[in-house]
Amino acid sequence: MKNLFILSIFAALFVTTGIVVYAANTGGSDPAENNVHSIQIPVIPVQLKSGPGLEKVSTLCNICHSVDYITMQPPFPRATWTAEVNKMIKVMGAPINEEDAKTIINYLATNYGTGE
Repeated sequence: MKNLFILSIFAALFVTTGIVVYAANTGGSDPAENNVHSIQIPVIPVQLKSGPGLEKVSTLCNICHSVDYITMQPPFPRATWTAEVNKMIKVMGAPINEEDAKTIINYLATNYGTGE
């Protein structure tokens, strides 16, 4: 389990930096024939919708994960966004106070919610 966690961390670092490195073994016995290649994957910045609370979301949510996760979600009702934010705080340990949590929930429900 620990190895899976460490592998996940390295995978996240490679994905977020946009660098992919791989070794090509040509099958020869000469080490000079084994080359390491890398490619640069373009980083596509995520633009969150403008609105009250955007700064708190961009700052506080981005501490633990990319804000891409917000834009990849289906439109949730306010209750689901509330549950998600509370999970991030209580289960994942996000350093978000109660006032900021309300601001974040309002932003998410308004801009990425169902209106319910």
